[in-house]
Amino acid sequence: MYLAEARQVWDQARRKAFWARLLESMAGEEAGLLDFNEVSQRLHLRNAIYRGVQLVPLEKIVGSVGRYQDFTRAFLPLSGGMGGRWQRVAALYLDPTSGGVPPVELYKVGDAYFVKDGNHRVSVARQLGLEDIEAYVWEYPEPVSGLGPDADIDTLLLEAERQDFLEQTRLDELRPGHNIRLTEPGGYPELLRQIAHYQDVLSRIDGREVPYEEAVTAWYDMIYETTVQMIEEAGVLELFPERTPADFFVWVMRYQRHLQERYGQRMKIEDIARQIPKQQRQGPWQRLRRALVRRLLRWLAS
Repeated sequence: MYLAEARQVWDQARRKAFWARLLESMAGEEAGLLDFNEVSQRLHLRNAIYRGVQLVPLEKIVGSVGRYQDFTRAFLPLSGGMGGRWQRVAALYLDPTSGGVPPVELYKVGDAYFVKDGNHRVSVARQLGLEDIEAYVWEYPEPVSGLGPDADIDTLLLEAERQDFLEQTRLDELRPGHNIRLTEPGGYPELLRQIAHYQDVLSRIDGREVPYEEAVTAWYDMIYETTVQMIEEAGVLELFPERTPADFFVWVMRYQRHLQERYGQRMKIEDIARQIPKQQRQGPWQRLRRALVRRLLRWLAS
């Protein structure tokens, strides 16, 4: 009886997963699980502390050690091949005489959790509408220096990238008062790649090995500051006060690279800066579509 009910729950989960992926594609978003190994590398995680058995809110589990590609962000199953095991776990949850399931194993990073063992149990529990799950928890108590233990994962990743960027470039010493501050993860590593590329270009032009510090200051003075000045002159910052000059610098460079790869020619930075308001601002129908998609995704995750 419980296996039959578990099959029905599985079929519902698979349908939800299909619609979730379709809606994400329509919205131009990919909201999958986070890869713990990647997060661990980016945050330089070391020495987790065992915190015992705890009740953990399911909505706080955002990633997995090895199965992050098998589920949506809401832990809906993406592969039909996991159906047998998933349904057996669901039957244990549904059968009041089964004694339940053992606790899952989780890593805690800031306010987020990652599944070490028990992805199917988390997936089933979410599909059945449970709010919490019993778990053995290992915590990284201070994943990023200067941030509290309950910082959200995006804040942790962003601050770790910022600290790595400043440690490598020493920009606080070389250009005190610089205004490089990003609001989303992923930008600082791109800036480091730009500097490394600029160092290589300068070395080939000068016919000598240009020291890294010299490349950093030349990149900041000649590339970053000049581009930011164009962005400010285009009036972009007034239209998007929640963003920083560095945010738009990264966007301009990415857009210029995209145009070059697509059309085989470089576009002037000042022309790209003038296009930012049109590219960044969404029309009413686009905003309505995105809002509708997000609402549907929240409904599918519930």
